[in-house]
Amino acid sequence: MASPTIPSSADNADTLQSKLSFIHRYYLLLKAHYFLFFAAFGIFIPIVNITLRSRGLSNIELSYLNIAIPFLILFTNPLMSYIADLSRRYKLTFNCVYIITAIACASLLVAPSVKSRNIQADMIRDENLNHILDFCASQELATKCASRTECGCTYKASCNFIDERNHEINNQMQSFSFNFSMKSKNIHKDVKDITEQRACGIEYQVPIDDDIKQNRNNPSFNRSLSRGSSSRLAACEITCSIAHFCHGPRSSGQTRLIVLYSGLFVIGNNFLTNSIPLGAAIGFNSLHRADLFGKQRFWGTIGFGTAAYTASLLYKYFQTDYVYFIMFCIASVACMIVTCFIRIQPDRKKRRSTVDEIIIQKNDDLNRGNKKNRSQFKMLEILPLLKKIDVIIFFSLIIVWGMSFAVLEPYLYLYIDEIAPCQSHIIIGRMSIVSAISEVIAFFSAGRLLKLFGTNLSSVIILLAFSVRFGGYYYIRLPYLLPCMEIMHFFNFGILLILIFQQADSFAPPGLSGTLQSLSLGLCFGLGKGIGLIISSFIYTTLEQRLLFLIFAIFNLICAIIYGIYFLISRKNSNKSIEHNTSNIIVESDTKSNEEPLLVSSIENKSDNQIDK
Repeated sequence: MASPTIPSSADNADTLQSKLSFIHRYYLLLKAHYFLFFAAFGIFIPIVNITLRSRGLSNIELSYLNIAIPFLILFTNPLMSYIADLSRRYKLTFNCVYIITAIACASLLVAPSVKSRNIQADMIRDENLNHILDFCASQELATKCASRTECGCTYKASCNFIDERNHEINNQMQSFSFNFSMKSKNIHKDVKDITEQRACGIEYQVPIDDDIKQNRNNPSFNRSLSRGSSSRLAACEITCSIAHFCHGPRSSGQTRLIVLYSGLFVIGNNFLTNSIPLGAAIGFNSLHRADLFGKQRFWGTIGFGTAAYTASLLYKYFQTDYVYFIMFCIASVACMIVTCFIRIQPDRKKRRSTVDEIIIQKNDDLNRGNKKNRSQFKMLEILPLLKKIDVIIFFSLIIVWGMSFAVLEPYLYLYIDEIAPCQSHIIIGRMSIVSAISEVIAFFSAGRLLKLFGTNLSSVIILLAFSVRFGGYYYIRLPYLLPCMEIMHFFNFGILLILIFQQADSFAPPGLSGTLQSLSLGLCFGLGKGIGLIISSFIYTTLEQRLLFLIFAIFNLICAIIYGIYFLISRKNSNKSIEHNTSNIIVESDTKSNEEPLLVSSIENKSDNQIDK
């Protein structure tokens, strides 16, 4: 009888090496997934609102569209992740959601512009201003093209003289044209009543004597100009050399196009945001240790910054939106292909059932009266968390952070397009690359910083970073210096995102980690951002645009002070309680003595994290 073969140390080493190679290969796929997904994200998000405004949508319409999305995300984010958790089909759920996203976003980038009629104006003779153009147009007319003079934008009037005797076009001098400026201090603007304002806007009276000097050298022009017996001399059409900055009432049948833009915008942005927690769930369920997530996810940040900056450079060279369309399509298709080959850990679900969790599960069942069919109502296990003060404070902070993100997107990009319209794409690209670098550094140092400062002090720092960032946007007047403020993205997104994921994962009941993470992101980028957008849209459209950043800088500073005071009081009370009850407290070996009481999960809710480590 042959003796059994005993594996040698060399065989064991080869087996271990093959396993490590296998794991490393799938981790490369996960890195590629995050890089490509956030590359598509970075290509689309920074310029979508600027693109829609150039297609003929107004600031008010853009505000309404952006307000609708966060409240939709609040419900769809947890729903999509719950479906993924329940079905365990993370990759399939992600690709189904993302293919809808890609179609909507790509269509939005190539959809036709909203058509509108030219602005109708009258050239009249005024006793005080001599010759003027009298017309009615939107409030933005005086700034949109005038601010883009460096880009080559000019105002042009194409006019026809009027024969007062025959009420026909004068045959001796049929037409003439001239360029004029809207920067003159002599421009008179009268706001019409509410009924007329909806259809027209503001009545402008622009002096044009200096602009028609070149035509005064023509004797025929002078005769036609002096022949008119009334104040109305010519009928004109006003256009801009760059389309959609000078437009009158919209052409008929454009409502369908506005509805199309609205649908594509809402669907694309909503499902694109839904894909973020689904991608995080893929990462957590494909890694053998949860603490490795940040090392994979930071490649997404590199993809975001690199793609956004590269797209801005290519746009500067080609001057066409097809640059964004082509790059977005390539990144999206590659992302979905790579995602199909990522390997989900097969024993991930089994590792959820430990002895401690079974005991906790039984205790929860007894407290709820041994409810039947718990698997059918598993999502309801999140509701008892709302009774815990640390969870309530955590969710409140998330909402405040979400309100601050509403200022960054879309109003920061729209503001940059206002103050530096000819360089807005390249400035936004530079801001994206600076924020990406800051975020990458944050992902590498987030774990250490959160351990060093704790979740409470880190939360205060995040609020102060928002305040400094918004203060910089308000006080910095030179647009090319604005990218410097994106260094605060280190705290405002990098540290913030890891903090949210870790805290949600520690609070979550067994098997609902991805669901609670999605709920947390839904509160941040859904409810919080929705509330912030309502406030921001009012400030941006009715008050001075720069004032929006000052208001939110003060708001975050006040929140930091309030939360800091509450944290200190809670910590002081907790220390007193520990001194009087040390005999009743069991300190586990892995518990730090200086850990704060607030926002630190209870032992039963840490079970998922302990298993993954």
